[in-house]
Amino acid sequence: MFQISHKVAVVDAASFIQRFRDVPRFMGYCTQCNSYGHVWGCPPFDFNAERITDGFTQVTLWATVITFDEQTRSDCSTDEQRRHISETAIGEAWQIMLPFLYEQESRNPGSRIFTGRCRLCRPEKCSRIDGQPCRKPHLLRHSLESVGFDVSSAVRDVLGIELQWSSDGRLPECITLVTALFSPTKIVPVLPAQNAD
Repeated sequence: MFQISHKVAVVDAASFIQRFRDVPRFMGYCTQCNSYGHVWGCPPFDFNAERITDGFTQVTLWATVITFDEQTRSDCSTDEQRRHISETAIGEAWQIMLPFLYEQESRNPGSRIFTGRCRLCRPEKCSRIDGQPCRKPHLLRHSLESVGFDVSSAVRDVLGIELQWSSDGRLPECITLVTALFSPTKIVPVLPAQNAD
């Protein structure tokens, strides 16, 4: 059905921020999203998104690539099937990546992970919709996009991966999840355990 693989690269934080961050541009995109103001992992924030990466010297960037086999892509003929297969695959990838990312942050004092769109309370809706505090603030992290990074350019230029989207109603060949660890000191990058389905 699908395979999950990982790729990692390390870059200088100042260079990464200079090359790939454009807060006004990406905040503009965020305001057009249904999650804006409705999910605690998304803007608007009660902190300055441009300052969240201050004090870091290294960025470890991971791409988690979910590759669908041709039979799965051919059999997926409706939007409902595409959503179900995509969500199943993404959910499985996050079961690998989230514990791995929290472990990396824990092993590297003073570091900060960026985990992608918040999925902590699914299938429940985010408590922000009801004006309530985050249910899991100790686990809440943000996506690179939500603090102004151009993830498509970063993953292409740093990892050599072009992000894909469905343009013909079919599943794309692959879906790529992009995560990062910003650290104040140099660390040796590692990969999570491989998984195949």
